[in-house]
Amino acid sequence: MTSDVDVAWHDASVDAGVALAGHVDRLMGRSGAVTSGRLCGACGSDRHGRPWLRHDGVVVHVSLARSGPHLVTVVAQAPVGVDVEVAVIDVAPALVLAAGEDEDLARTWARKEAVLKAYGTGLVVSMADVHLDRERWRDLAAPEGFVAAVAFAPPKV
Repeated sequence: MTSDVDVAWHDASVDAGVALAGHVDRLMGRSGAVTSGRLCGACGSDRHGRPWLRHDGVVVHVSLARSGPHLVTVVAQAPVGVDVEVAVIDVAPALVLAAGEDEDLARTWARKEAVLKAYGTGLVVSMADVHLDRERWRDLAAPEGFVAAVAFAPPKV
């Protein structure tokens, strides 16, 4: 990979594992033995939680999100999270915004959900407790009518 993250958009009808495997194979420049799944850090379930992937036995950091007809996958060199949302959502601002934040709710939701995915917690943590000015994220180009963001967990020291 030549950058910190590679993004691919797919039709939402595509199986997530198939989309991730194809994305990683393309980045590696070859097909490899791919194993993937999900793992919940809270309960240990493999039916939900953070996606994981190994390409020829090597751990590859991945994330994915779906909204409407879209599936977005990201592959990175470190823990990563991605989210895509419709551009207009109807949700109470107190559920999303931290003190002092006054931004577009859909865009803020996408940014914060990406952050929580990068940490591996998902929505177990309240979005209102996430302060975007303390996190590493960036907006992604998204299809018309949608917003998307990618976030990175802080480096381990």
